[in-house]
Amino acid sequence: MTAFDIQANQSVSEHGAIMADLVSRHDVLLPLLKGRPIHYLDIPMYGNVGDLLIMQGTLRFLQKHRLPVSRMGMYFNYSANWAKPDDIIVFQGGGNFGDIYGPFQRFRERVIADLPKNRIVILPQSMHFSDPAKFNQCCELLSRHPDLHICVRDSESEKMARRMTPHVYLLPDMAHQLWPIARPSTPLYPLLQLRRRDNEACAPTGDVGDTFDWDDLIGKNWTFFLSQIAERSMYHAHRLGLNKPFANLEARLWIAQAERFVARAVQLFAQHERIESDRLHAHILSCLLSIPHHIDDNSYGKNSRYIAAWTSTSPLLSFEQSWASVA
Repeated sequence: MTAFDIQANQSVSEHGAIMADLVSRHDVLLPLLKGRPIHYLDIPMYGNVGDLLIMQGTLRFLQKHRLPVSRMGMYFNYSANWAKPDDIIVFQGGGNFGDIYGPFQRFRERVIADLPKNRIVILPQSMHFSDPAKFNQCCELLSRHPDLHICVRDSESEKMARRMTPHVYLLPDMAHQLWPIARPSTPLYPLLQLRRRDNEACAPTGDVGDTFDWDDLIGKNWTFFLSQIAERSMYHAHRLGLNKPFANLEARLWIAQAERFVARAVQLFAQHERIESDRLHAHILSCLLSIPHHIDDNSYGKNSRYIAAWTSTSPLLSFEQSWASVA
C-alpha cells in the first residue's frame, strides 16, 4: 500500500466518524415523536433530488424507530381537519422555510394555525426571509402555538427560530440517516459539475456554462407531468373533497418513484471521481457516498452556514476558508 493509499484510507475513516456522529444526533427527536400517530406532511412531489433525499432519510428514521405514520400528504392535498387531537404533525425538513417558496410556507403556517392543540414538529430546516415584515408576521403566528418544535440546520436559523418558539433544536439534515450509501460503481469520469439554475443560484442562468442540474436527471417529461398534471389533478380532487381515501396511496406511489430518481443520482455521482456544486445536497450526497467534492455557496449563504455547523472538518470537502468562521 502506497503512502497515498494510506492517506486516502485515513481520510475516509475520519469522514466516516463525522457522518456516524451526525446520524446519532437525530435521536433527540425520539421523545417528541414516540407514542402517538404521526402525520408526515409536505412530502416533496417534485424533482428536487435534495428534497427526495431528505424524505428518504426521514422515512428511514421513522421506520428504524418504529414510529407509526398514519397519514402522509403534500402541501396541496392535505386538510388540517383530518388530524385527531392526539396526532403529531411532522413537517418535512429542507430549505423552504421563509419567503422564497411561498406555497410551502403558507401551507405550513395554515396547518400550525388550524391545529393549536396538536404537537407540531418541523424537521431540520434552513430559514431565510428577504422581507422583514413577512418574518415578523411568521414569528407572531407561530409563537402562539404552545407545542411547536422547530429543528434547524444552522446557527443563523436557530436565532430566527427562537423568535417563534422556545422549543428549538439544532440538528443536521435528515438525509444523513441514509449513511452510508455503498458506491455502486467505480468512477468513469473525473468531474461532475452540478449547478443551480433557480432563484438560489449565485451565477446568472446564462453564466453556468456546460453544467448539470437535478432537472436534467429527472427529465423534461417527468418534470412536466409532476408540475402540470399530477399536482393539479390531486389539488382539484382535494378541493372537491374527493382525495382523503387516496392521499396515502398517492404518497406511497410517489415515494416509490422518488426512490428511482434518487438511485439515478447515486449512480451518476458514483461514476465521477469528484463533484463540484453549489447545491447543499450535492454536498450531502457526496458525503453519503464518501466522494471528494468542492462546494460553493448558494445565493443567501445556506451552504456555508450548514458546512460551518456540521461538516467543515471532513477531509473529503473543499470550500472557501472564510466559511469556517461562519457562526
